[in-house]
Amino acid sequence: MILARIICLLPGLMLLPSGIGWMINPAETSTSFGFIFEELSSAAQNALIRDLTAFFLVVPILCLMSAITVNYRWIFAVAILFALVVLAHIIAATIHGTGFIMEMFLPEIVILILSISGTYLIAKQQN
Repeated sequence: MILARIICLLPGLMLLPSGIGWMINPAETSTSFGFIFEELSSAAQNALIRDLTAFFLVVPILCLMSAITVNYRWIFAVAILFALVVLAHIIAATIHGTGFIMEMFLPEIVILILSISGTYLIAKQQN
């Protein structure tokens, strides 16, 4: 059970610094995503701050809830979210021609694998 809890916490620990960064210092955090924050309109800055703060903080919350309650549904939500993130990355790279951004794509794959593994381990233990 401890292994399942640790695996569930890892994706949240990976994303927590970005969530805090978007909330506290979005101009600096945006550079690691390729944005020049000051060049964006106020509406674009607002959208990035609110949406990416929410995205990068909801995952740690779901991971923590899964580890505390030992309920696979919370970490399964992370798996669904990151399955969509990986799919969207593939679509962006192939259909829209952005190319694969490996420094983003590989962590997305790792988080997807961890969240699927956590889902499996907890569901297996509950049955």
